[in-house]
Amino acid sequence: MLLRDTNFLTYWISGNISWLGDLFALIAMPLLIINMTNSDASALGLVMFVSGIPRAVLMLLGGVLIDRFSAFRMVMMARIVMGLTQAALAIVALMGIAEMWMVYVVATVGGTVGAFLFPAQMTLMPSVLEKDDLPAGNALNTTMQQTLQSFAPMIVGFLIAFLSGYDIYAPEGQTMDAEQEMVAYGYAFAINAITFFVSAVMLSYVRVKPPEQTDDHAQPMISSIVAGFRAVWIDGPLRAFIIYIALSQLFMMGNIMVGQPMLADIRSETYGIPSAALMGMMGAASGAGAVIASLFAGFIARPSAAFYGPMMMLIAAFRGATMLLLGVLTDLTSVLILFGCFGLFMGYTSVFFMTWMQTRVDISLLGRMMSVMMFAMMGVAPISAAFWGWGIDAGGLESLYYISGICMVVVAVGGLLSPSIKLMGYSSEYAQQAKKERLAAKKAS
Repeated sequence: MLLRDTNFLTYWISGNISWLGDLFALIAMPLLIINMTNSDASALGLVMFVSGIPRAVLMLLGGVLIDRFSAFRMVMMARIVMGLTQAALAIVALMGIAEMWMVYVVATVGGTVGAFLFPAQMTLMPSVLEKDDLPAGNALNTTMQQTLQSFAPMIVGFLIAFLSGYDIYAPEGQTMDAEQEMVAYGYAFAINAITFFVSAVMLSYVRVKPPEQTDDHAQPMISSIVAGFRAVWIDGPLRAFIIYIALSQLFMMGNIMVGQPMLADIRSETYGIPSAALMGMMGAASGAGAVIASLFAGFIARPSAAFYGPMMMLIAAFRGATMLLLGVLTDLTSVLILFGCFGLFMGYTSVFFMTWMQTRVDISLLGRMMSVMMFAMMGVAPISAAFWGWGIDAGGLESLYYISGICMVVVAVGGLLSPSIKLMGYSSEYAQQAKKERLAAKKAS
């Protein structure tokens, strides 16, 4: 039982404390921007764009530094810097002197640090656990994170709403106060800052395997980055899946960064629920679905090698269909059920995907491989966020759900037709041999 391992338990608690704090900021940050800009979706998209650019540009460099030095040190330093940044934002919000330029600065710093933090966190677990324990470790990690997301966002959302002046017993429902709302966001950022510091202290007690020393350490930075891309390119299934990630995130990431906060803001009055609480309810529904799916994926059912890739694409198609339905169904119950479906699909695939990436490549290349994957994901995120922000102002929220849902289904169908995706469940050596045989048969015919 992994939780009896004190070293893993410390690592596990540290990460989840940090994630708990993130949930406060994930609700507070977009609503702070909406509050400061009079519900301007384009402004929200622009902030997310500004945050995403340094993250995308520096992601590959982060992977090289992780492989050369230590994912452990990278996570430690990044959490401390993020804690200081969130503390500064909390102070200006609590004092009521926050301005948009300050938000842009925080977004830029957060995006820069995230370029190193995100791939480092994804790379760290193989330094804590043995290879055979990674599936169970990832399942425990994902399950706990999603368990927190299944109840914490609702608590956080209603807490922010009450601190903002919302009175559940008021005859007309909401009685929000703009100044109190700003203070409420300040408390949320302060809590996030504290969790960053606490998680960093706990992580300092975790014992990790020393990083492997390879010839790559003597290479120039550019050569190391190229080596990471080359490792991805020669592995057909990995290459195909990373292309799929880039395309899917292009259509889905904007919904998370811009669409969901705007949905909460736009429909807040219709549902009679403050936007912070509504965001919390949607996050909780998604988290509840993900908990069920993560447990099922990690401990009960694992797909066969032949069905691994097609299963990923089928779930991607379901995600697209769910996005479409968000544009059609507008009552609160249906919306929460659809967000629960999002959680089911993401929770099930995330356990397999993380373990697949961690065990497919040599650990000396793992940081760069994760960075290439995160680059594919985060590189399109600023474009997606800016497009969603502009699109909501230009054509309405529902039209974005229709367009993104249809595009996501098309991407999934394309993936199902890809020979490389069909070989995802097999080793890279088997995939390369299968490709040679397929080309030889094609040439012979």
